[in-house]
Amino acid sequence: MDPKSPSPIDAHVAQRLRERRQALKLSQEELAQRAGVSYQQVQKYEKGQSRISAGRLFELAQAMDVSLPYFYLGLD
Repeated sequence: MDPKSPSPIDAHVAQRLRERRQALKLSQEELAQRAGVSYQQVQKYEKGQSRISAGRLFELAQAMDVSLPYFYLGLD
């Protein structure tokens, strides 16, 4: 695996983050404000360019009104 590419799990979490944000009809800027990060950071999270720490994932889950397991649904 290329060390610069996201792991399959990181890519899955990134996709679920993007899907939830879009379902809520939030812009990246709106989610960034709710979570206390920059919109550029949200972009990196959604593309899998930056790993999401456990604490940040918790904050994102709260900002989007989902539980933490939401991000892992569909993984084998």
